[in-house]
Amino acid sequence: MAIWSKGGDETNSLVHAFTVGDDYLNDRVIAPYDILGSAAHARMLGAVGLLTPEATTALVAGLADLHRGYLAGEWTVNVDDEDVHSKVEALLTQRLGEPAKRLHTGRSRNDQVLTAVRLWQKHTLAIFAGEVTRAATALAEAAQRYEFHPLPGYTHLQRGMPSSVGMFFGAHAQALLDDLALFEAAWALADRNPLGSGASYGVGLPLDRALTTTLLGFAKGGGIAMADQNGRGKVETAVLDAAGAVLLDLSRLAADLVFFTSQEAGFFRIGKGFTTGSSIMPQKKNLDLFELLRGRTARFLGLRTGLYATTVGLYSGYSRDLQDTKALCIQGLDLARQGVAVTAAAVPTLEPVREKIEAALTPDIYATDEAYRLVKEQGIPFRDAYVQVGRNIAALGMPDHEATVKNRTHAGSTGNLGLSALVADIAAAGTAWDTRRLALEATWERVLAP
Repeated sequence: MAIWSKGGDETNSLVHAFTVGDDYLNDRVIAPYDILGSAAHARMLGAVGLLTPEATTALVAGLADLHRGYLAGEWTVNVDDEDVHSKVEALLTQRLGEPAKRLHTGRSRNDQVLTAVRLWQKHTLAIFAGEVTRAATALAEAAQRYEFHPLPGYTHLQRGMPSSVGMFFGAHAQALLDDLALFEAAWALADRNPLGSGASYGVGLPLDRALTTTLLGFAKGGGIAMADQNGRGKVETAVLDAAGAVLLDLSRLAADLVFFTSQEAGFFRIGKGFTTGSSIMPQKKNLDLFELLRGRTARFLGLRTGLYATTVGLYSGYSRDLQDTKALCIQGLDLARQGVAVTAAAVPTLEPVREKIEAALTPDIYATDEAYRLVKEQGIPFRDAYVQVGRNIAALGMPDHEATVKNRTHAGSTGNLGLSALVADIAAAGTAWDTRRLALEATWERVLAP
């Protein structure tokens, strides 16, 4: 019997299958966080006198045991369970009897699931941010390793100016670091406690929302109940915006590497285990992981667009449409984290192929440098130097590639990339996010403690 059933009102099986679908799989993701929210709620009910001390102790102990058992794989949410909330309540009732029936006092399934999702979002953002910094570190270390190694710089996918391998890897590392600003914004939106907002309008009981805010590690207490509930979908979109910025940057890295490792360019080789073969052409070594990273970014965009569109024009208060925002957010973060993981693993195996790169550094790529030489040494206006060099491209000589890279000394150019500072900034960001995650986990351990 469903937890909302009053008897004789069971849902048609076809309707049940449609409304529940595979949501049980998503509930497996938020299950441990749902238990944390329930433990904080139980403690709060005890503190305001809506539960006896004995019932409070029994409920918290039972929830802690379920939390441990879930993480150990002793139970899960199954297809025939209505949802994780009913599963936890059923398991508690089997173990505790009457006290388990009191746990839902002052709660709607709306604020219950929203609380679990917010906790999951915060935890996953912190974990994901750490993963992003590790991928950025891999890129920054590659930049340091090949800091002054020359590389053609492209515009319009045509060779334009000399660049460097250090700039290539360093630029992609900086992009990932910059993306963490969006993680901060998404975290801030997820860091308000929705528990106690009920079905959007609060409840007629003296709930202590400030207490559950502290117990669960939220920075902000519950706001206006309807606003808390109306935030569902908006916060999920912000979370995917943060993840999407990372994937957008990785898709550009992927596109670069697909070209740079092709036989037409051949500027990099990648380590064993990071290519796949062909079912018909024995010689093929395909960089499928980066091709798929581009494709997964497009797939992610579909999830993000679907998430945003789900919330457009919804009435205030809960509508069942919002159930689907959970799946879209979970799937989107999964895709993004997979992309970061393969990037962090593959980048350290990339090696520049010097002879291929130098073959592409033909004299014409130094045309702009020659124009600047005329400006500096002969005082010719740049527009005139531009025309003069443009008319005499065939006369250009071949300079020292590495010397050219090192001689570009203004901040951010190939000879002054500031890689040490970049590496330090990435490390500081990683430490900050790891510290935030550990503090959150320590807070949750206290919620479940006897």
